Amino acid sequence: MASPDHIPDMEALDRLTVILYRSGLSIFSLSIALEAIELLSGQSLLGSWYLPLVAASSGIASANIHLYDPRFRWFFPLVSWIGFIVLAFIVPVRSPELAAWLSVLSLAFFYAGASMFALKEYFCFRVPGLPLMPIFLGGAVLFRWSGFSAGEGILLAVAALLYSWMAWAKWKMPLHFDIGDKSMYKI
Repeated sequence: MASPDHIPDMEALDRLTVILYRSGLSIFSLSIALEAIELLSGQSLLGSWYLPLVAASSGIASANIHLYDPRFRWFFPLVSWIGFIVLAFIVPVRSPELAAWLSVLSLAFFYAGASMFALKEYFCFRVPGLPLMPIFLGGAVLFRWSGFSAGEGILLAVAALLYSWMAWAKWKMPLHFDIGDKSMYKI
């Protein structure tokens, strides 16, 4: 975790990666909010664009996260990559049932990545409820698999509120807070 007392020399790439990370978090929160509204109201807002937006936001955030500990630095992107690999296997599948199952499985990996971001950011912001993000998003996946759209919508609505609060808190802080002491993670 970055020390707010340390102000690193920010290169253009540092600023870009912080902005991309925060954008990924914001796109994810907006996506799940719109999906929650869609599930609870029955009005189509994102439709088939939901999974690509969640995948893109997860990929953007995980590719641009700044972590010091190498044990975790590789794991965050790995979860998203597994989601992308599962998603890629939907293309050749001829069975609609198998394609639907694979799309929910890939969504589960993207939600797992988003949950890890929430847990990481909890240590910075102490937003109440962020540690429960794996339960909200995991429960949403289970409700999607079972076809209980109202339950999924409620859990996504709660997750969207918490995630939006977290993303808003991230945008309020200076960019260098995400970078911290680069000597801790530079090779």
